[in-house]
Amino acid sequence: MTTHATPLRPQGIGVWRARLAHVRKRTWFLYLPICLISTSLAVNSFEGRQPGYVAGGTMSDLGAIAFFIGIGAAVALRWRRRFPEIVVLATSAVALVLPLDPVPALIAFGSLLVRRLDRVALGLGALVTVATFSSTWRDSRGTSMDTSFWQFLRTQDPSARFEPLSVWVVLLITAVLVCIAVGVAVLIRSRGSLAEAQSVVQEQRAVVDHLSDEVGRQAERERLAQEVHDALGHRLSLLSLHAGALEVNAGEDSRVAESAALVRANAQQSMADLRSLLAMLRQPDAPDVAAAVPTLRDVPALIDETVATGVTIVSVVQLEGLARLDETTSRSAFRITQELLTNARRHAPGIGVRVEVRASPEMGVQIEVANHLPPHAPVAFDPGSGLAGIRHRVLALGGEFRCVVDDRRVFRVASRMPWVWAADIGAAWAPGQHPDQNAPGPNLPGPNIEGGTR
Repeated sequence: MTTHATPLRPQGIGVWRARLAHVRKRTWFLYLPICLISTSLAVNSFEGRQPGYVAGGTMSDLGAIAFFIGIGAAVALRWRRRFPEIVVLATSAVALVLPLDPVPALIAFGSLLVRRLDRVALGLGALVTVATFSSTWRDSRGTSMDTSFWQFLRTQDPSARFEPLSVWVVLLITAVLVCIAVGVAVLIRSRGSLAEAQSVVQEQRAVVDHLSDEVGRQAERERLAQEVHDALGHRLSLLSLHAGALEVNAGEDSRVAESAALVRANAQQSMADLRSLLAMLRQPDAPDVAAAVPTLRDVPALIDETVATGVTIVSVVQLEGLARLDETTSRSAFRITQELLTNARRHAPGIGVRVEVRASPEMGVQIEVANHLPPHAPVAFDPGSGLAGIRHRVLALGGEFRCVVDDRRVFRVASRMPWVWAADIGAAWAPGQHPDQNAPGPNLPGPNIEGGTR
């Protein structure tokens, strides 16, 4: 039975913390209620200071206007991130002109400080400070809890009367309110900087991990290259040395001399190939190493070398636009052709081989090799490591691969790979489709046949 973990949803305080983490929700669920409450208290205190005020009476016209403008100032906080300077100016002007509190101006100023710390922010900070002082001074003229918010904080007795707050107390309250706004802004900026620093640290850590993995892979490649060099380099050198000695001592036997010369040449070529492969293993991305790896351009030379070993080959090689073919596809196609010829020479010695290699942007890259089976070889076979490696190469490039023995005991291998433009200068040809038409291409031979090893 499969169980699926249900993500835990925040509850209680976590719900509000998740809501307030979002900018818009923080505006509507936190800032707007605070501003509405402070506006209501400021308007009520203003009404209480008016001559002839009666508790529960009708609100004056100025009080009603101030109340609705205060609501508008609270709603204007919705745009404090898009137009921070304008919102700070508007809310500060409202607190200066009308009997309202400076809470919207302080919130807008704190939001501005999160985004910029310059002369503009300093000037607007001075304006917010003046607006805060003006609003606090007006409120401090009240002498009871009904006429002053700050007197309301001193007592809960409606009949209690106090002297208006001194200018020093008003200055202290103003400084505390402005410092709270600035402190919250600095805290938010610090958290943002910390989050950015953590993001940079994570990116650098990923880079370091990648480099560590690359160093480990490079060390492994160096070890493998050294092992291959020690195992094969000495034997190939001995083979070339003995072939040269045999060529010198062949005397008048021209066939032995030619065979020895061919063995020596192939041994030297194998040494060169080994050196290029070891260089590619040690530095796979080096441009000089990539240039040393054979490509489709070297297929004619490969066929000539195979013919020189005594193999009868009927070949058709048509190569067009190789300068625009991706190097990976071109190198893989050469290795596939090389492996198929080696496979035919090993399993069908003395039997002719037919090779067709065609490459063009219209057809893609097609490689077909066919040869008769030896008389004693069974028709059924199991693909060995050679054919398995070829199939893996072809499929990795998005191509198709088939091998089959037909009714005339002819072993046929066909592969087709898409044409990939060099440096992505054009569209890739998909196997089985013409680049200009959606008509299927020629069919490859049938599916693999199970049986002996090939």
